[in-house]
Amino acid sequence: MPFFGVVSANTGFRAECLFVKLGTHLQLPERSAWRVCGAMKNFLITLILSVLSLVGCNKNSTSGFSTKIGIVLDGSVPEDQRDLIDLDLSNLSRLNLSVNSSDLQVLNVNSFSGPELVSWLTTRVRFIVGEDFDYAEQASIVGTLSYRPQIFSSTLLDDDFLAQNSLVTIMVNIGSALYRYGKNNSEVLTLDVGGQRVYIRSPRVGVIQIGEGLFTSWSVRGTSKNTVANSLIRLSVFFHEARHSDGNGDNVTFPHAMCPDWHDYRGNYSCDSSANGPYVVDSIMLRNLRSACVGCSNTEIQTFKAFQADAESRLLPGSTYKDIRPEQIP
Repeated sequence: MPFFGVVSANTGFRAECLFVKLGTHLQLPERSAWRVCGAMKNFLITLILSVLSLVGCNKNSTSGFSTKIGIVLDGSVPEDQRDLIDLDLSNLSRLNLSVNSSDLQVLNVNSFSGPELVSWLTTRVRFIVGEDFDYAEQASIVGTLSYRPQIFSSTLLDDDFLAQNSLVTIMVNIGSALYRYGKNNSEVLTLDVGGQRVYIRSPRVGVIQIGEGLFTSWSVRGTSKNTVANSLIRLSVFFHEARHSDGNGDNVTFPHAMCPDWHDYRGNYSCDSSANGPYVVDSIMLRNLRSACVGCSNTEIQTFKAFQADAESRLLPGSTYKDIRPEQIP
């Protein structure tokens, strides 16, 4: 089961913990003291075993809260985080950025206006759950089938920290991970989220999990969580994870690639071989969102640049454009 997420090691250092090939992986300019994945791997193995044992589970998730742009926040998202997410998505809807044609090509949009970016994101992200959301309890196997997913074209305008050996989530695309798990095991899953039962028939199911790390690590040090800079920076993480809702065939969910021996993240699935993959989307958003950070301090601007440089460093030589059209089980 390709799973993906972010944890951090030691205050001020961002780290990645990749169980297999997917996730948002972030690193501050200091690139040391970050390799801590064992606990997360054990947790995810437990998750897989739990999902396998769930047949016909009828437990309901807590009711949801709709954001201003229609993404549903599950009741597991703490109230303070709901307010910040609503702020971020509201800021997204007001954007109107001038970008180059290659950036438009990667996202397959006509412009970086608020409405188009909202459409792009909400096509790929439909639900957001909190760090305490128990997806093993809320998932059910509802049937088995021979997976012959069809490709459909969408109509788009189209270190938090590891303190004292604890792990903290930044963001995880649960929906894509569960879709790929179901595909690999010829099983159809459902997930109770936001007061709804969602059938996982495409990587576009759009269930994202966030953690406190999104608000404490993925930010400018020493600043408030609700600053314009921190809000815009968080949006880049949403767009990175949203790219994992795309793709078909071998490239379904746009899995990350193993970093080669010469890379800083060698031996880890922390790189991309897709020229339009999650890290490219991430870097494009950081570069363009920086221009929207009017009145931001030099420290805030340099933080944008540092995160962008790290994302760009993950793209491997010889990377090629991949088909973004998502699969769907008929």
